[in-house]
Amino acid sequence: MNGQDAVLLAANDAGAKVRIYVPGYPITDLADALKAQNSVNEKVALEIALGASATGLRSLVLVKQVGMNILADPLVISATQTIGSGLVIIAGDDLGPRRSQAEMDSRFYGPLSELPVLDPRSPEHLYSCIMEAYALSERLRIPAIVRVTARLLATPSFAIQRRTLPETGQEFERTAPELTMRGRHQRHHGLVMALAELASESTNLNRLQVYGDGEAGIIASGFPARLAEELGVSLLSIAYTNPLPRRLLSRFIDDHRWTLVAEEPEPFIESQIGMDDRVRGKLSGHLPRGLLEKADIMRALKTLHKEQKGGPEVYETVAGRGYAGVCPECPFIPLFRVLGKLDVPVAGDAGCAIRATREPYESVDMVYGLGSSVGVASGFRTKGIAVIGDYALAHSGMQALINAVWQKRDVLAVILKNDVAAMTGGQEAPDLTALLETLVPTHIMLLPVSEEQLEKRFREELAASGVSAVVVSGKCVRKDAGTK
Repeated sequence: MNGQDAVLLAANDAGAKVRIYVPGYPITDLADALKAQNSVNEKVALEIALGASATGLRSLVLVKQVGMNILADPLVISATQTIGSGLVIIAGDDLGPRRSQAEMDSRFYGPLSELPVLDPRSPEHLYSCIMEAYALSERLRIPAIVRVTARLLATPSFAIQRRTLPETGQEFERTAPELTMRGRHQRHHGLVMALAELASESTNLNRLQVYGDGEAGIIASGFPARLAEELGVSLLSIAYTNPLPRRLLSRFIDDHRWTLVAEEPEPFIESQIGMDDRVRGKLSGHLPRGLLEKADIMRALKTLHKEQKGGPEVYETVAGRGYAGVCPECPFIPLFRVLGKLDVPVAGDAGCAIRATREPYESVDMVYGLGSSVGVASGFRTKGIAVIGDYALAHSGMQALINAVWQKRDVLAVILKNDVAAMTGGQEAPDLTALLETLVPTHIMLLPVSEEQLEKRFREELAASGVSAVVVSGKCVRKDAGTK
């Protein structure tokens, strides 16, 4: 068994009837194991879960870290609007990052949304954190967030002591209707988060191990807590990173001359307690930003008494890490070549098109996120191109296309239609061709098509004013080969 199995057991034992996800590393395989239903985007996924919760169904939402940005709107509002049955969000952080445009720390969504966040250290702890999250969510009528990483999901586990969470069928109730939004916020702080703080301090999911004479101690959450075990140093491993168990942390710091905060990827805990000169970590330069290894913690422990100065940065390069470019047999290669020839700005999208930003194609100039290319291209000084996959168009690109039509922008949308979300495992993508044809002048080109034909079509579209779309349709070779 491993961390992924722990999530599956917890979802079953908690009775999570509704399971929804949006694909992306590191949660795609987990979602497959859970038999979760794919959603068009993360905001819709959370909204479905909120509706299920309101009518008495426990729900589970799985997203990668950048997906937390998309669902933030209903997430923040849900804190004060309350829910029905338990709702847990599993946020998968891609540390490194290995398959993401940005490295993010989902724990920051705790204070932003004013909701509890649990950061498990091991598969056994992950199971218990999910069960606690459901119980707390139902008791306080708010969603709860559990952060996972690829290492945690892949880590082998010991035997997990299972338990069941009795079903309540708890439904949404109108609470405190006489309160204004400000009043609801005051109530949330004064009552709901006060109870969450009590849970953070008192939960048996915290673990204290005492060694030595009090010279040094480690505060840790998540996988770094597992790395810090068996180092012969006192260790306080906490389960909640929001709200933090501040009294527990304060006592631990007072009991040691030096305290090292081991966390990843950002100094989330350290930034809240780091004003104390006895606290060391990433902010003090004793630990590196991003992913941690046991050697990093051991090295830091030897220099806790010294002030650290930031050394020269060594930046990771494409050549040093290795780069998976466009698949050699990709049917869209002629399109990427043509885009590189056109003297117009090209906005790309997260997905296969992002691989065309580098040599030998260099056909995409900028990529700001999944579904972003149409909006970005709408802001170009002169008419340019938005390259977007069919899944990205459904995810969040269609709204930008509607906006471009409404505001009479000049933009050419080139849709890579392969009917799948190719970068995340080949999940089915909705076919929006009929909708496109209703919205804007649309031309459909079936691959294989010569570069000359593609270039001619693109130049004609760029010469005309207004919004138009070219749907270039082909089959993903990776999907056909049955690989992910």
